[in-house]
Amino acid sequence: MWTVSEFHRQLEQGVLAGAREIKLVGTLTEFPRALYQLADSLEVLDLSGTGLSSLPDDFARLHRLRVLFASHNRFTALPPMLGQLPELEMLGFKACCIHSVSPESLPPRLRWLILTDNQITSLPPALGERPRLQKLMLACNQLQVLPDSLAQCGRLELLRLAGNRLQALPPPILQLPRLTWLALAGNPFTQKSEQQVLSSTAKTSILGSDLQMHELLGRGASGHVYRATRHSNGQTLALKVFQQAHTSDGAPESELAAGLAAGQHPQLLTPLATVVPPPQGELAIALPLLPAAMRPLAGPPSLRSCTRDVYAPELQLSPAMAQHILAQVTAAVRHLHLHGVLHGDLYAHNILWDPISGSALLGDFGAATLLSDLPATQARGLMQLERRALDILRDELYAAAR
Repeated sequence: MWTVSEFHRQLEQGVLAGAREIKLVGTLTEFPRALYQLADSLEVLDLSGTGLSSLPDDFARLHRLRVLFASHNRFTALPPMLGQLPELEMLGFKACCIHSVSPESLPPRLRWLILTDNQITSLPPALGERPRLQKLMLACNQLQVLPDSLAQCGRLELLRLAGNRLQALPPPILQLPRLTWLALAGNPFTQKSEQQVLSSTAKTSILGSDLQMHELLGRGASGHVYRATRHSNGQTLALKVFQQAHTSDGAPESELAAGLAAGQHPQLLTPLATVVPPPQGELAIALPLLPAAMRPLAGPPSLRSCTRDVYAPELQLSPAMAQHILAQVTAAVRHLHLHGVLHGDLYAHNILWDPISGSALLGDFGAATLLSDLPATQARGLMQLERRALDILRDELYAAAR
């Protein structure tokens, strides 16, 4: 991680010769053309938060580039020259001001595209002509339809469409043979059920004035979790305070609605109640306080694994333990489906477990979708995605069993 001045100095001193990864910080008034000196080695470039609004026409000189992050900048369009990069497979342009995506901007080897939290109203049919596409993150835009050609993306496994303007389930979704992880909440065709859940549970809220916040227990993509105590009865619980209006999966209100709709189950980590008014002025929920021994079963996907969790090399499960974990998660998923909830992010990194007892809990409803307003055939089709996720989890657990 370097400022522009540090980058130039290190480059002049030869320290960066052959560098494969570069992250620049601070404000950039223009693209630093000195990066071209690394054209024969640079594979990962991070320009996020630098204030850039464009890339030069000859950006394709970085011919070995595989990964480009340019989130939290001022782009109004996905730069068209990106499609000229022969090795580029991952693009991250989250929370820019993008409203248009041209066919020319899509690299031929595109595998992972992040356009979360922009102003995109439509996508080009050429998106369906990227056969390697595996992960597509489009939450919190202004999409009303998806191109029919998306059905051609036979390798697409993870799709985020929450927080758009979709009036119905886009037809290509149920035609994707490998789609496994899907987020749809916060669209017009799901919002009615979300609002009904939030309204019906408002009377059971916990008063923020009744809570004493203690130490920070953890940080996640959508918020912070604290230990808290209720003044009225001494109950100790976990307090999740949402920090962002939009996440890669959708909106906190949708996450809350799904968690409340799911209700309580021994293998689910779902909200006990909302907190009104919240202690820090943000949306907050009360959760059960878990034993300190509980930990994530795996780490989230990496740049290399794309849609697959990363398990610790030292993880060792007995066949009986693997089967026990799988049985618990399967029971949790069955409960969710009976209550009309699609989890949408059924991964080992969202499963907390106790390595001694093998007790497991499925949590994190950030990508969950309420299915009650969908036709029964569509709801059943979406539940089938979750069964695919369970099959992948089964294979991973058995692979870890030695």
